[in-house]
Amino acid sequence: MNNPARVALGWVGLVGLVPLLLLYVVSGLVAPWWAVAGFVLAWCLLLLTALRSFRRRPLLALALPLLGLAGWFAVLWFGDVFLGWTA
Repeated sequence: MNNPARVALGWVGLVGLVPLLLLYVVSGLVAPWWAVAGFVLAWCLLLLTALRSFRRRPLLALALPLLGLAGWFAVLWFGDVFLGWTA
């Protein structure tokens, strides 16, 4: 049985995916449409992974928004530096 604190942290991770979707969608101001489509697809995969691992490994659900945020920042940085994406 999972500790209630770990389950609560898993819920925090699931809720943390919601503002990440907002960041992914508004990236269309800087990134091309195909990059935004990739972001939304990545968000769907993050949500699926969080939902599947919620019962067995709730701490993974807490780490997924942070992983998504780091990936978002890395892709936008790469696009800005090497592909010339600007607002």
